[in-house]
Amino acid sequence: MESITTWHLTNNQLHQAFKNDNEFIRFKVRGNTWEPIIRWLKLDSRIFRETTNKARITLCDIESLAEIYNYRPIRWKAKKITPLKTNFVPKIFKNIFRKIPIIRELAFEIEIVLYKYKETKKEQLISIVIPARNEEGNKSLLITALEKFKAIPHNIEIIFVEGNSKDNTFKMLENLKKDFSDNFKITLLKQTSKGKKNAVVEGFNISSGNTLAIIDSDLTVDIDDSIDAIIQASKNENILINCSRTIFPMEKDAMRWANYIGNRCFAILLSIIINNPVSDSLCGTKVFSRKFFNLMKNNGSWESKLDPFGDFTIILEAANNNIKILNYPVRYYARKSGAPNISRWIDGMKLLRVCWFYITSEF
Repeated sequence: MESITTWHLTNNQLHQAFKNDNEFIRFKVRGNTWEPIIRWLKLDSRIFRETTNKARITLCDIESLAEIYNYRPIRWKAKKITPLKTNFVPKIFKNIFRKIPIIRELAFEIEIVLYKYKETKKEQLISIVIPARNEEGNKSLLITALEKFKAIPHNIEIIFVEGNSKDNTFKMLENLKKDFSDNFKITLLKQTSKGKKNAVVEGFNISSGNTLAIIDSDLTVDIDDSIDAIIQASKNENILINCSRTIFPMEKDAMRWANYIGNRCFAILLSIIINNPVSDSLCGTKVFSRKFFNLMKNNGSWESKLDPFGDFTIILEAANNNIKILNYPVRYYARKSGAPNISRWIDGMKLLRVCWFYITSEF
């Protein structure tokens, strides 16, 4: 997808770019700081002449026109920081500088990507992957969730991935599969490796759905909110719904203080890296399309072992592959049984490595 350089466009060419009805459009515009400076240097301003030679098209103009033609912005990024040649600057430093907010705002050239919003009306298959490790005590919550899944107005397949639990989680899931096999296609896998990311990978690798959802088996995210998120995500294949637990007040003891602070700091860091607001960086409930899943499979990020949970990879690759990231507020409760299967400090360092990889890449 080639970028359309706006400073050479005529009025008809600008409108025709939207009327072509392409799935995506990519525009390059001058930064707001540099746009008037460049025109003044070329004496192309009403200050110097009766009329101008070139159009004055800003980022806001593109976003406004996009709304009229039913396009929605995915994100914008600094394409060129300065009009000066910077071949002597190592690429890694250029990639870092482009992501620093104040430098990004003052960039010489900005690139914005838009997608055409179209709702999918056809019948779909939805694949729900539920990783489970040491969750025997949450059987009643899982039964409630399975009962409520019946309200989803699409065909559903459920894939349980059991993570070699120390309790009777596998036996419990076998019983649930037997009890609900008349309502859904249910698959139960025994995880071949370890970690949530691997469980999700193994589950989705055998899935068949058009829309893919991850739901944690502790069900601390309100199941009605998760179901609503799945229904909304099924309407368009160019969106990632990232459920957010930090918008509304949480139930007491739902998230430890250090985890909350770490989550908020990572959310700010991710928002800076992708230039798109992320309000919860580590919520286990995410919903996206088969199209996005295939993009991650094809570029190798889906199988990467860099990210211990997969949440950062999904968010960062969504931005990298022109998938719109949408925050979906959910209610969040304390665990009813069991304990979180995470190592706070070790996994936190791994997540910083993931962030550094994307900060230094051309992204």
